[in-house]
Amino acid sequence: MAPVPFQHPVRYAPLGVIGAHLVSIVYLTYALAASLYTSYKALSPAQDTRSRLAQRKRLVPAFLGLAVVSLCLATYTTGASAVLSYRTWAHEHSLHRPERFMTDEELFPESKGSSNLSFTHIAQWLNDTPIYYDALEIVVEKARRFWWSQQVDLAMVAFSMLLSIEGRRRKIPFTAAFLALAHLVNLSFAQNFFFLALLLTPSPLPSEDERLGLPVVPVPTSKLIQIRDKIIPAKPNNWYLHPFILLTTLALNYGSISLLPYAAATSSFANVVLVARVSTFLPLILPKVAPLSWGSVHPHPHDAYGSFATIFRTISAASFALHVKSTIAGLVYNVPNSHYHRHSAFLPWDVEERTAWERSTTALGKVLGSMSDHPAVEALGWDVLVSTLSLGLWAAVRATDIQDIAESIIPFYDSHRKPQHVARDETPNTPIKSESEPTDEAASEHSMTLRRRGRPAKTRLGSVTSSSGFSEEGTRTPGRRGRPKKTKLHEDEKPYEPAPSEAKELVEGDILPAKEMDWESATLAWCLATIAGLGSACAGVYGGECISR
Repeated sequence: MAPVPFQHPVRYAPLGVIGAHLVSIVYLTYALAASLYTSYKALSPAQDTRSRLAQRKRLVPAFLGLAVVSLCLATYTTGASAVLSYRTWAHEHSLHRPERFMTDEELFPESKGSSNLSFTHIAQWLNDTPIYYDALEIVVEKARRFWWSQQVDLAMVAFSMLLSIEGRRRKIPFTAAFLALAHLVNLSFAQNFFFLALLLTPSPLPSEDERLGLPVVPVPTSKLIQIRDKIIPAKPNNWYLHPFILLTTLALNYGSISLLPYAAATSSFANVVLVARVSTFLPLILPKVAPLSWGSVHPHPHDAYGSFATIFRTISAASFALHVKSTIAGLVYNVPNSHYHRHSAFLPWDVEERTAWERSTTALGKVLGSMSDHPAVEALGWDVLVSTLSLGLWAAVRATDIQDIAESIIPFYDSHRKPQHVARDETPNTPIKSESEPTDEAASEHSMTLRRRGRPAKTRLGSVTSSSGFSEEGTRTPGRRGRPKKTKLHEDEKPYEPAPSEAKELVEGDILPAKEMDWESATLAWCLATIAGLGSACAGVYGGECISR
C-alpha cells in the first residue's frame, strides 16, 4: 500500500507549543523551588524551634519524594500516550514503520533532503493531530473513563480555592504557578509542591519580602508588577471577597465540568475545555483585580472563617453530587467493546483476553479497570491515587481536627466552637491603676517570682493591711497614715504582652506541630475519597486547613 500523501503543508507552530509546554514546566518548577528557598531563609528565629526543625527534616523529604513520583508517572504516561498517538498516525498514513517512534535512519539521516526526517514527520503528526484535545476527548467520551477525569477536575477546583486563601494569608509568592503546574503536569505534583510551601512558610512572610522570588523572574516582570501596583492598589489586611462572588466562579467551574462528556466529538469541545481550565484561575485573579467594594475588611482574621466554611461546603456538596452522577453512569454503562477508542489499532490488551475480562468482571471492576484503556486514562488514575495518598498524609501531619473537616463538608454543621480572638490594644501606653484597684490578679498569674537583691520584701497580704490600716475583720490597725504606698512589679515579673501587629501574626501563624501523626484524620480523608470522591475529600482537608487556627 502506497503512503497516504499529507493533506496539509507542514507547520511548525504545534511543535513550538509543545516546546513552550516543556519549557514552562521547567521554568515554573525552578521559580517555585527558588522562591521556597528564599522564603525559608526569611523565616524569623521564632520559627526555628526544635520541634519545627525536626518536623521539616522528617516531612520535607516525604512530600518532595511524592512530588518526584508524580512527575515521573506523568512523564511516563504522557510519553506513552504520545507514542501511541504517533503510531496510530503513522499507521493511518501507511508509513510502514509504526513499531518504533523514531528509527535509526531518522535519528541519523544521510542527507538534509531526505524524506524520512523524523523532525518533519513529528511536525506533520502534530499538525494533523491536536494531541491535547485528542487525549481529553478519549478520556471524556466514555462514562467509565470520565469517572477518573472528573475526580481530578473536581479536586482542582478545591485546590485553586486553597491557593487563593492560604496563598494570600501567608503571602506565598507565585501562587498561580502552582495551579499552572497542576494543569501542565498533574494535580498530585502541584499539590505536594504546595504542601512543601506550607511547611516552609509556617507564618506570613514580612511585607517587605513579598517578592522574594523575583531573582528568578526576568527584570521586565518586576516593572510590570510596579505598574500593576500603581493601577490596582494593594488590598488591606483581612480583606476578602464576598462569598457570593466566589460561589459564582464555582458555578462556572462545575457547569463547564459537567458539560465535558456532552461536548465530546463536537465543535464546541475545545471551548468547553478552555472555560473549565481558565475558570480555575478566577479565585486567584479576582482578589487582586477586584475593587474594594467587592469585598469587606474583617476586624479579626477569624471572622472570615464562616465564609471559608460556606465555600468549602459548597465545593463538597457539588463535588459529591457530580461524583454520584458519574459513578451511576459508569456502573450502568454496559455497551459492548466500550474499551475501544481511536487508538485501538495498537491496544495494549489482547483482544480475546480483554473480551473475556469484560464479560466476567463486575460493573465496579470495569470502572476501575478502565485505567488500562489508554495511557491518558492511566495518567489520571495514578494522579488520583497519589493525590489521595498525599492528602491523607497531610491530614495526619497537620493533625487536622475532625470537627474542622466535618464543618467544611457537611451543610449547616456547627461545631459550637468560639474563635479565640486576641484582645485589642485599647489601653494607653503607660497605664495608671487607681488606688482602690487590687493587684492580686497580676501576682496570682505567676506562681514563681524572681528573688530581688537586698532586703527581702514583705508578703503581699502584710503590705496591704499595713498600708490601709484595716484588718481582715474591718478594725483599724496601727500603722502608717496617708495614701497607701504603691507596689511596682519588677520588669522580669510582668507578663509578656505582644503588640497588636505581633498578635495578628501569631493568630495567622501555624500552631506547634504535633509530636505524633493523627492517623484518625488520615483515615477519614481516605474514606471520604473512596466514598464521596477526591473532590469532597479535598474540600474537607483543605477547609480544615483554612479554619484550623
